[in-house]
Amino acid sequence: MNQLSTKKMNQLLKKKKKGFTLVELIIVIAIIAILVALAIPKFGEIIENTNTKADQATAKNIATIVAQQIADGQKLSTAEVKDGDTTVYNKLDGNKLPKAKAANGSTTFTYNVDDDGNITVSYTGSKEEVYPDYSAKVKKAATPTS
Repeated sequence: MNQLSTKKMNQLLKKKKKGFTLVELIIVIAIIAILVALAIPKFGEIIENTNTKADQATAKNIATIVAQQIADGQKLSTAEVKDGDTTVYNKLDGNKLPKAKAANGSTTFTYNVDDDGNITVSYTGSKEEVYPDYSAKVKKAATPTS
């Protein structure tokens, strides 16, 4: 009988333990929580930058269409881009009304052509210009070049 219990003990010692301990699982969960806490603010920043870039691209398309219309001889001044607008709306890809994504409260764009022929595009109901992007030019001018 003693030999049988010794044999059983040897078999138990030879078996490898499988699985994770509770401490190992808690450490892995803590590491994942730290990584998520670092990633979420960056993810929000990326979405905000993407919306801003999308608005700038849309505004540039609107400015290009307005410049084309001026070159074709139309007299343009200030107007909102809206459904049925024969100047800009019908020339946009897919004839879809462009929606402002990064604007606070505004959903459309307004273009303005001054007396010198300069074209600016801003959010409707706002003074914030989307095109040309003067804020990027100011940042470039402010950084000293070596």
